[in-house]
Parts: sequence; C-alpha cells; structure tokens
Amino acid sequence: MTINIQISDAVYAKLLNGTSRIQGSIGLVNPTEGNFNAHNRIRNQPNHQYMKLPHGRVSVNDEKVRLHLCINRDEAVVPARAIEKESLLASDYVTLMDECL
Repeated sequence: MTINIQISDAVYAKLLNGTSRIQGSIGLVNPTEGNFNAHNRIRNQPNHQYMKLPHGRVSVNDEKVRLHLCINRDEAVVPARAIEKESLLASDYVTLMDECL
C-alpha cells in the first residue's frame, strides 16, 4: 500500500538534518492520503522537575504542574485509594519544588 503524506516545512527540515527521530501521528484524509502531525516534545526545560509515582508521574516547572496516573483495572489495588495516596505524594512533591524553585 502506498500512502502520500503531507508534512510541515519544519518537520521536513528536521528530517533532512537527520540528527533525531520525529515522532507523531498520521491523520488519514482518505485511504491513500494523510497529514503527519509531529508530537510536541519539549526537553531540557529550565526548572523542570519530575518524580515517578507507582502509577504515573508528577512534573513541575515555572509554568504548570502536571499529574498523570494510569491504573489498570486488573491490578490488585483499589483505584480510588491509589489515586488518593499518589495525589498526596504528588502534592507533597509540588510543595517541596515550589520552595526550591
């Protein structure tokens, strides 16, 4: 199968540069044509700190705080208790990072 993909000029320049991979998704317009949408990956942000949690991660920087949890239904934990416990851990971490930043 052949698919024609349309990409932005910036993504094309990165491809020609060849220094790194470009991750993204393809949105099909029809069965043989699609648009490539590169994922935004922001790395090496100043004052960006994160902590891994048993079911996710919390990250803190100058602009925002993010909490991401993913608990499988077939795990031997009660999801509501895991959310409560890990959100308290995240809260303590954010408080500590606010004092440091």
